[in-house]
Amino acid sequence: MLARRLLLLRIVLLAAFLAFAGKLVYLQLLRGGELRYASVRNHLRWVRSPAPRGLILDRTGAVLATNTPAMAVWLVSGEVARKQWDDLLARLIAIGIFPDLKTATAAVGEHRRLPSYLPLRLVSNLTMAQVTRVEEERAFLPGIYLRAEPVRSYPRGALAVHALGYVREIDAGELAARSEEGYRQGDRIGKSGLEKTFEATLRGQDGREEVEVDARGSVLRSVRQITPREGQTVVLTLNAALQAAAENALAGHEGAVVALEPNTGDILALASAPAYDPNTMSGRLSPESWAWLQRSHALVNRGLERYPPGSVFKIVTAAAALETGKADAGSYFYCPGVYHKIHCWKRAGHGTLGLTESIAQSCNVAFMHMAEDVGITSLAKMARRFGLGERTGLEVLPERRGLVPDTAWAKETGRRWQLGDTLQTGMGQSFLTITPLQGARVVAAIANGGKLVTPRLVQQMGNEIIPITPPESIGLKPGTLRVIARGLRAVTHGEGTARSLDPALRIAGKTGTAQNPGADHAWFIGYAPADAPTIAVAVLVEHGGHGGAAAAPIAEAVIRAQQAPNGL
Repeated sequence: MLARRLLLLRIVLLAAFLAFAGKLVYLQLLRGGELRYASVRNHLRWVRSPAPRGLILDRTGAVLATNTPAMAVWLVSGEVARKQWDDLLARLIAIGIFPDLKTATAAVGEHRRLPSYLPLRLVSNLTMAQVTRVEEERAFLPGIYLRAEPVRSYPRGALAVHALGYVREIDAGELAARSEEGYRQGDRIGKSGLEKTFEATLRGQDGREEVEVDARGSVLRSVRQITPREGQTVVLTLNAALQAAAENALAGHEGAVVALEPNTGDILALASAPAYDPNTMSGRLSPESWAWLQRSHALVNRGLERYPPGSVFKIVTAAAALETGKADAGSYFYCPGVYHKIHCWKRAGHGTLGLTESIAQSCNVAFMHMAEDVGITSLAKMARRFGLGERTGLEVLPERRGLVPDTAWAKETGRRWQLGDTLQTGMGQSFLTITPLQGARVVAAIANGGKLVTPRLVQQMGNEIIPITPPESIGLKPGTLRVIARGLRAVTHGEGTARSLDPALRIAGKTGTAQNPGADHAWFIGYAPADAPTIAVAVLVEHGGHGGAAAAPIAEAVIRAQQAPNGL
């Protein structure tokens, strides 16, 4: 009986040994390579090294957009066991990575979009206190890693933000559309402005680093690297100092300032208010911040939006009257204060005025006379010769076309065009709309002797020089230009509507007060010095009232900065 039990025991032990030996052979010989690879992967990991975005500089070399090193928290969800998630979220909240459970759950939930072995950026731009807490709690934070990475930085804050745009983490729609370009969850991408337009130029090429980690996930050493390649530098035509002067002058208003070189079309300043700090856009915005952006329309570039131009359009009306022979330098108009039941802004009337005085005092009746004599067809044609009703050719930013109405447009839209529409259009009202950029282009054409410029905002991308588009003549007679220029100079003198401007700056221009729902918009378009222009400016102040009071002083501040001894 004992011998039988010993035999049975030997058989059992032998079977166990054979099973163990068989398993060992299977693991060593048949799956040895696979398991060795898995073991290596367990302590070696490839980590992407984001490429620094290319710099954005102004025309003088001043840095408008650069990169700063920052620490970010990343998650590899495959290293987190199911039972560990609740504790992990609680610890991330406790150490200040997330403000609350809702935010933490939403951020961590993004891991479902990725394979479990790919890292997901949770939070970037950590403070030193946050970095210290993560390091202290590392043993209790499975799947959590700290990585240094370049973060887009705008050293001048909100300066030129509507031209520059901002960078933010790629969303699901963009990722689906651009995954073949190498974008991954957590990557940052240009969302607006030049950051969006020149995404491919600025983005650069990511690198990779193979690192050895310990059982807790801490990096022990770098095994090998593929160095990231920085994006290309983009140089703008903007002058940062002049841009700052424009934004400071516009502070407290809603509106826009556009400043051009009148002979080339180079944009020296493109300001829109209110503005926002693009440095705050890369992280998670609070509901209050997002609500303010929506309520204030701060993301809108008002320099490229359309508005009724009011009396600044009278430059076009005067040009149409002079070119068609309906008026000349010796023409006179009588203003009793009303014409065809439409009132002049001066209800008592201006009396008898010459053409120069009509421009200087912005007499509505005089320009209604001109519009009626010219007719809407010729008036609309002249507006289009000045580039109105079409985009200016600034291809790097989205811009509005504006609207030049006429009888053909009325027919297409089911309206009946009447004399009153023609009279209102001649004053810059009716259905007419232009953008501040178009306004600057109109007055630049008077300043440069009758040539229409194509605005240029970017002068160099990497090693590629962006050429200036040669201005095109709009075919105005020299006499037409002289008469209008004389009128614009009179605007800032004597009884002109912008007579409060500093005469030392030698500004020529036109004020405008455009009716719209609510308070009137205020306009000023002009150039300086009047005898040898080096800058053309358009200012629009939403609901600002009279152009001479609200918009002209802003233009004066910009022109003063441009003429300053430091040679902006």
